This record gives sequence, structure tokens and C-alpha cells, in this order.
Amino acid sequence: MCLLYRNPHHIYDVLRPLLAFSKVFGLTAFMIVGEPPYVQIKVTRIEYVALLTNIVANCVCVYINVINSRLSRYTGSTVMDSGLSFLFPLGATIMLLLAIDNFLRRDITCTIIAELFMVDRSLQRKNHKLNHKRHYVVLVRLLYILFGLIMIGTLFSLGMSFFSNFSIRNHLINAFSYALTGIQFMIVNFHFVAAARSVTYRLEAIKCCIQSRLESASWWIEQKQRWGRRVEPIDVVAELAEDFAALVQIVKRVNQIYSNQIVGLISGVGMFSIFVIYVSSYTYYVGTTQESRLTAILLTAWVFYIIMVGLIFFSGMSVENTSNDIIGLLHEALQRENDLHTRRKLECFSQQILLRKPLLRCIFYDYNGKTLFSMFGLVVTYLVILMQFDKFSDSSWNEN
Repeated sequence: MCLLYRNPHHIYDVLRPLLAFSKVFGLTAFMIVGEPPYVQIKVTRIEYVALLTNIVANCVCVYINVINSRLSRYTGSTVMDSGLSFLFPLGATIMLLLAIDNFLRRDITCTIIAELFMVDRSLQRKNHKLNHKRHYVVLVRLLYILFGLIMIGTLFSLGMSFFSNFSIRNHLINAFSYALTGIQFMIVNFHFVAAARSVTYRLEAIKCCIQSRLESASWWIEQKQRWGRRVEPIDVVAELAEDFAALVQIVKRVNQIYSNQIVGLISGVGMFSIFVIYVSSYTYYVGTTQESRLTAILLTAWVFYIIMVGLIFFSGMSVENTSNDIIGLLHEALQRENDLHTRRKLECFSQQILLRKPLLRCIFYDYNGKTLFSMFGLVVTYLVILMQFDKFSDSSWNEN
């Protein structure tokens, strides 16, 4: 995959191999064919088979976890016994719905990529060279790191079977569920992170254009046409404002696709956090050695999910922070500029950003530190409620 797109020339070359990787797991059951600007989405039998395989695999995950709901362990804690029976089925059900949602929203995905391509062409007209290779390398390295973490967790789950007296069947079911739900969770979150990074990368390009024009003290570029001797002046401020407005529309489309998906994923991580924290506390105080080893498997999954949620918020906040940096540069340009007409355009550009700032957000919250603090408080609140209503029995000690 990396050898084929070692030197990508445009955004399609950057995203095509990443979408192909997602298609292997049935989360993007479509492909982009053609060369820009003549590009279209195509769905063949292979894509339908990939989507059907994803649906079947998630249904199998739900089935085997429901049928073997009491195989993981029996501790006597109502929360632990019931929680272990619904965590993986819930995750598989959410991933199944997200795969179908991505398939139905494939046209919006293609529109986003096409609009990013148009913004790139506009930035190149202003003599800004986009380094697509660096953008691609960053995304691929991030994907490899996350995929490696999933594989380490799966191997750790299988390795614990050699140090546990529980059935090997239980560990195989847990490892399969761990890998299936974890990889899909990683890919869906990676889609959002890639979209956020793509927008941030172009906002940084706009910032670089403003910085270079600020240093040269000129807001016009004279560009010679490819054919003929005519020189066409380019109004940098006006065109950058149009590029920024296009990125605002792209952010709205990204929110349209991922707002519901990220809400479902983060809600699932919140419930998983409540359960894992409680299980860890219970196992530490009254659990056995066998239970502690199994709890370690849940902790590895929990750490990975927390890392992914952190990436979501970091990517979302980077879009807002870059927009704020652009506002700072525009205010600096306003202080230096003497031409009244140019000052008016710079002022309109800064007001445009302030009034229509691109914000990646979900239905109920924005991606910022305040939301993270609220989520932490919510987890602690439900954890306290859980401890008040949990019931214990002595059967766990007899069976262990």
C-alpha cells in the first residue's frame, strides 16, 4: 500500500489506500474510481461481499457472546456478571450499524474529498505547494500504530489463556470479540481523525499563505496564464476567504457524517469505563488471581479506547486552534496595513472566521477540555450509583 502511493500527487492518492484498508473490514463498502476532477463512487460485488461479511461477523460476535454469557467468570457481583455478557455484543451491534451508516453516506464522503481537492487547487494558484506525501505518511503511521496496539491487546488476551484455569474456549471468544470490535472502533475513529487532519492541514496552508503575504507586505499575486502573455492579478485575501468558507462547508459535512457515530462510540467508551473501573476495584479488593488476570485484558482494551477518544478530541481541537491562529495573523495584518481597501477586506475575513468558525462537534458537545471534564464527572457519578445498588453473593467463592 505504501509502495503504491509513495509520492501522492493529490488528496485522492492520499485517501484511496486508507479507504481500501477500511474496505477490507467492511466499513467503507465502496471505492473511488477515476482521476480528478472526473471521479465517481462505484459499488461492485466485492464491496457488497465486504459489507455482508462485516454484518455476519458482528452477528456471530453477538451470538457467541450471548450464548456463552456465563463462561467468562462468575464472581458473585451482579455488575460484573451482567456487564461481561453485554459489553462485546453492544460493541458489535454499534459497529454493525456504523458500517451500514458509512455505506449509506458514501456520496457525502466523495463530496468532501472533491471539495478538499478544489481547495488544494485554489491554494496552488496562490503559489503554495502542498506536501501531500507528508500528510499521507502521518496518517499511515498513525494507522499502523493503532493497528499495532489492537494486535498487542489481542495477543495479550490469547497469552493470558496459558496462565488461567478458565476454558480456552472462553479466551478464544474474548480474543475474537476483542479484535473484531477493537479494529472496527479504531477504523471508524481513524476516519474522523483523518478528516480532521485533512481540514487542519489546509487551514495551516491558509495560515502559511497569510504569513508569507504579511512578510512580503503585498496582498496581490501576478500570475501568468499557461497560454498567452496575459498576466492575471490574484486577490489573495478574497481567495483565501473563499477557501476558508469552503473548509467551513467541509466541516459541516464531516459533522453530518460523524456526529452520530462519535456520539455512539464515546457513549460506549463511557459505559465501558464505568464497568472497567468498577471491575478493577472489585477484583483488587475481593477478587482472585484468576479474575485479576482476566481483568488485565479488559484494562488493555480500556486504555486503547481512552487513547482513541483522546485522539478524537485532540484532532477536533486542532481545527479550532488553527482557526484562532489565523485570526491572530489577520489582526496583525490589520495593524500593519495602510491601504483602506485592503484593511476592509482583512477585517471582513476576520469577522467571517469569528462568526463562522469551523468547529468539529457532535450533537450534544464540542471537542474541548470542558467536555472531557464533564464526561469524567459523568463516569464518576454513575460509578458511585453503581456501587450503591450492586449486590454480592457467596457462590463465587464456592465455585472458585
